[in-house]
Amino acid sequence: MGSPPTKTKQFRLHIEEGDRSWLKDARFTSREVFVRSIELKQRGLSRTDIQRHIKPDDYLANNKCAVVGKALATWGSYQKLRSQWLSLDNPEDYPEPGAPSTDRKGAFPLVMAHGEGYRLTVRDDGRVGFSISAKPYKKVSGFLRGRHSDIGLLKDALTETDGEYGFGQAEVLYREGVYYLHVPIQYNADIPDKSDAETVIGVDINERNVALTALNRETLATKGTLVFDYGPVKGERARLHDISRRCQERDQHSIYRRIGDKEERYVNWVLYRISAAVLAFAETFDAPTIVFEDMSGIRDGMDYGTFMNRRLHRLPFRALQDQIEHKAAWNEIPTFEVDAYYNSQTCSCCGERGTRRKGRFTCRNDECSLQQDHADRNASVNVAWRGVRRISSDDEPADNYRTRKTQPSVRLVSLCGSGRDVNRPTSSAQLAARGVLN
Repeated sequence: MGSPPTKTKQFRLHIEEGDRSWLKDARFTSREVFVRSIELKQRGLSRTDIQRHIKPDDYLANNKCAVVGKALATWGSYQKLRSQWLSLDNPEDYPEPGAPSTDRKGAFPLVMAHGEGYRLTVRDDGRVGFSISAKPYKKVSGFLRGRHSDIGLLKDALTETDGEYGFGQAEVLYREGVYYLHVPIQYNADIPDKSDAETVIGVDINERNVALTALNRETLATKGTLVFDYGPVKGERARLHDISRRCQERDQHSIYRRIGDKEERYVNWVLYRISAAVLAFAETFDAPTIVFEDMSGIRDGMDYGTFMNRRLHRLPFRALQDQIEHKAAWNEIPTFEVDAYYNSQTCSCCGERGTRRKGRFTCRNDECSLQQDHADRNASVNVAWRGVRRISSDDEPADNYRTRKTQPSVRLVSLCGSGRDVNRPTSSAQLAARGVLN
């Protein structure tokens, strides 16, 4: 595990001392530092040289370093996306990633390190106080407002003394007359080894749904099965793509950028809820571990024409897996990957190849003749089975034979709609109430 899992929580600033205009001025200076950093990076300067060239007046040096670091991270992400785009067989069929903008308007988030640009404390009245150094010797202070659970997590992080929690670089943002503080809370989780798992949960991520199956590690009995359908994402992305293409054809670039932002927010909204529901499902079992297919290079072999290539290459396979892994690490649940070869085409009972038609899986072995009501869930059983074998031997088996029975009928949860009407489980209790573990 690399960096510790982090949760970023949003709080409203209730300012008691200091001038609000100091925060506004500091945010405009942050924009100048960010834009200047991108310009110097485009000219080939190193991080040390960029730090040396940028010397804003009336601005904390620590805050300047934080903004420069954010700018260089943004540039690194752009370079990575561009390299992936250039490595495609037909990059002209896909939009070229745009470089970070150097003509930004308005203010930029004020980026600060804890203990240097900002400091949080638990006050005697039970509130969490803040002190932000907007300018040298000019501090803005008060207390934070937020969800009760978020405030509780923040207090735990501030009062613990065992080094379990830490704080990342926070940002001050301004929306509709209100200042907000986004605080990254790091948790040094003690993740158990996968060999200690009692339940192995196989996850199959595909174009329109996520299939889950939980197997008992010792008996291979099915403890739970579930499929999350996010098919509306495909239709919504296609609709927004058509709008974006028409905007580009008519040089409506500002509308094009807004549509792109809307698509990104929508996809992130769906992925966040799916990953949360997957974790809620996993937490209903004893000592779980989550197993994914190793999707490395999955896009390399995709060449089905312009339309299908665009649709498949834009699927958020890795993004969803990253979110699930992040939430699993925070909840001290181990994760790992197994080979993805023929998982969706292999019978989970006898190991022979089968066929899938209209979402159903049928085994072609006359002695087995297995029929599964959901082909993707059949794949998740194979992923979980490979996970069990990996835990037992650290080497995946060459054979595909299983002594299994037909799985119970799958329960489908559709993730569609918006706002409070989203049909999704948000806790293990709701999962149990839906009967998904029967």
